[in-house]
Amino acid sequence: MVRQNLTKCCRLIVVHTAVLGLLMLAGIQVASAHGYIENPSSRALLCQQSINQDCGAVIWEPQSLEAPKGFPGPSIPDGQIASAGGVFPKLDEQSSTRWSKVPLSSGTQTFTWHLTARHATAKWHYYVTKPNWNPNEPLTRDQFELIPFYEQYDGGARPGEKVTHEVTIPERTGYHVILGVWDVADTANAFYNVIDVEFGNGNDTPPVDPSPQPPEPSPYPIWDATTVYLGGDRVLYEGRAYEARWWTLGEVPGSADVWRPL
Repeated sequence: MVRQNLTKCCRLIVVHTAVLGLLMLAGIQVASAHGYIENPSSRALLCQQSINQDCGAVIWEPQSLEAPKGFPGPSIPDGQIASAGGVFPKLDEQSSTRWSKVPLSSGTQTFTWHLTARHATAKWHYYVTKPNWNPNEPLTRDQFELIPFYEQYDGGARPGEKVTHEVTIPERTGYHVILGVWDVADTANAFYNVIDVEFGNGNDTPPVDPSPQPPEPSPYPIWDATTVYLGGDRVLYEGRAYEARWWTLGEVPGSADVWRPL
């Protein structure tokens, strides 16, 4: 009787161990699906690199900004877009000076995700703040253009470690925030990354005058191989000024000792 009970007990332990192993394996598969935007560097990645300061625990895992998918629908609360619904709340602090900014230009750009674990993908989509957004207010849906400026459906395909997208960013100037979202195909979740961007010709950059300006006239004549030059004569050769030390004919400035660069 004791032997039978021991046999039953051992069988139960084996069964429970097998079930626990399957559950742990399933949990690992879900938890390992992580990634972040590597280029241009996301807010969380700049925290890990100590470029952004006072970021909280995200410095250890910028790849873990995971929350329910469905954006721009009711997936994560307004005011918690940067932190993926409050996962790392420090990331939701928002002002015009709070975060380091990545210089970028409007138009065609290459965005790169780094995936610490590959996961079947539904789609990738990107959003940018409106031209008149307020950088000193929390990030809400009202702050963003809710039509993605880039969207790619992967149909459940499993990506590689690096994923690149050729995107076209709408015209912007000054400080803006870009939101990139990676929707996972076989879970209910997505990964959210914001990027703080400084577009050219913003408040701190003087606009480029579109009208071409004529070049400044040179005070010296262009060097001529058929001209006799005397000591003290000055010429321009390949954009650089030279002075003759003595009489010369046909000796090329920059290649002969007779010419002294100015």
